[in-house]
Amino acid sequence: MITARMQAFDDEHRDSLRRIWFLGDVHGQFRHIIPALTAAPVMPNWLVFLGDLDLEVQPLREWAQPVCAAFPGLQLVFIHGNHDADSYEHWHRLHDSGPAIALHGQVLDMNGVRVAGMGGNFLGRVWMPPSEPTFANKTQAMNRGAFQWHGTQRPSPAYLAGIYPDEFKALAAQEADILVTHEAPSCHQLGFEALDELARSMRVVRTFHGHHHDDLSDQYALQRDRLQFDARALAFCAIKDGLGEIIVEGRPGW
Repeated sequence: MITARMQAFDDEHRDSLRRIWFLGDVHGQFRHIIPALTAAPVMPNWLVFLGDLDLEVQPLREWAQPVCAAFPGLQLVFIHGNHDADSYEHWHRLHDSGPAIALHGQVLDMNGVRVAGMGGNFLGRVWMPPSEPTFANKTQAMNRGAFQWHGTQRPSPAYLAGIYPDEFKALAAQEADILVTHEAPSCHQLGFEALDELARSMRVVRTFHGHHHDDLSDQYALQRDRLQFDARALAFCAIKDGLGEIIVEGRPGW
């Protein structure tokens, strides 16, 4: 039973899980983070952004460096969301990240807890499960010759944030304890069974997602036996720790 596995995992890693914070979509709104860190009864070692940082002006580096300096030992991590590719400039500002680590497509050890990241969103023109993908990877999608991109024209920046089969399969071959995604698994009405399969392939205990700006985690709990993992959501500007406990409530909608 997933409940027994989840309880054993939480009991073994409780202190580490309390020191990993997951942040819902911020869309350029960072004001709630430093007050939360200042007031924290247990100081986190890791802040993990679940996409849609949506940086309109400054690169992530310019926010990350002073925060990491003010809170020694704090490491910032992120995956990208769909709005992080609203333009090429958005994409470059996110990945001009200074000390922050891009987690997409990899597994990172956070205080003995293995956290994996799959950023981005499913695009109908690339891959919309359960349909077969149109492109196997980002290179195929964005480099289709002069007949597609004329003169100085470039591919839509949305292709930068798409979920691609090659990265998906490579991550599925690894193991982790927690999986963070921007898109939701199938427990959300707009979620995807493909992400259920990814979580089960990786043998994760818990998942966290953003994107929809709602928190239906209580409803998700009723589906744990079907999912075989503990799914959690974060509302707009919400923060939860690795146990799924709320640090900042956040706001539904946007």
